[in-house]
Amino acid sequence: MQQISSRRNSIVARFRDAARRAAPLDASTLLEGPRLIEDALAAGVTIDVAAVSSAQTTRDRWSSLLERLGHVTQLVHVSPSVMAALSPLSTPTGLVAIASLRPAPFESTIRAAQPLVLSLVGVQDPGNTGAVIRAAEAGGATGVVTVAGADPYGWKALRGSMGSTLRLPVVRADDAERIRADARARGLHQFAAVPRGGTPTTDADLSRPCLIWLGAEGGGLAPPMMDDADELVSVPMHAPVESLNIAVASALIVYEAARQRAHRTAPSLAARGPSA
Repeated sequence: MQQISSRRNSIVARFRDAARRAAPLDASTLLEGPRLIEDALAAGVTIDVAAVSSAQTTRDRWSSLLERLGHVTQLVHVSPSVMAALSPLSTPTGLVAIASLRPAPFESTIRAAQPLVLSLVGVQDPGNTGAVIRAAEAGGATGVVTVAGADPYGWKALRGSMGSTLRLPVVRADDAERIRADARARGLHQFAAVPRGGTPTTDADLSRPCLIWLGAEGGGLAPPMMDDADELVSVPMHAPVESLNIAVASALIVYEAARQRAHRTAPSLAARGPSA
């Protein structure tokens, strides 16, 4: 197994480039930590190279993961100082990898019978982006689109998603109008989420195939985007609260949609017949 003790080694530059992801369409991205790497392997993601700190190789709980990595990719041992250069964290976990991840096409988000797609516009915080993706998967959404915001495949967003980005179709788009047109052509009802004044989520029909637009923290959606939506929707809030964090709002909307869909598909008492 290759041992690396110099920060000048070419592999250090590869990890730094993967962490920066200067080219948005670059497939290489950084995975930090054993949990995310395990999720990537389980999802069938290609691992190009992995590095483990020599200070961590004696951890019994990592032994099976390191053995598996050694079978599927190049696994190198690095000194703690080199690991500090490879990892973007101030306190590295001691295990990092470079994976090949490409954004999903929009079509992959609407293959289900009842698509439920979240589309984020201008959300700059990668932690929030990752949290929305995590909530979307947990609540049964069929995909997430990000437009002109944080890179959902960057290391911060990946950590924020806790692996959900590896399993859920996540689209990175530059043009909201293209997404809007594609959704309209496929018959999706388009909601625009607004802090107040929209149909309450509990009254809106979220059980239908739909795409929900959510705006950036603070500014929200631009007026033209709200005007072009089929319907405005708002999460009910008690005064004086004026808005919610986008990850919280997304989770509440997705789970309301899940509740409605479960209720709609549940057999009625009449259909089940009299109880014994």
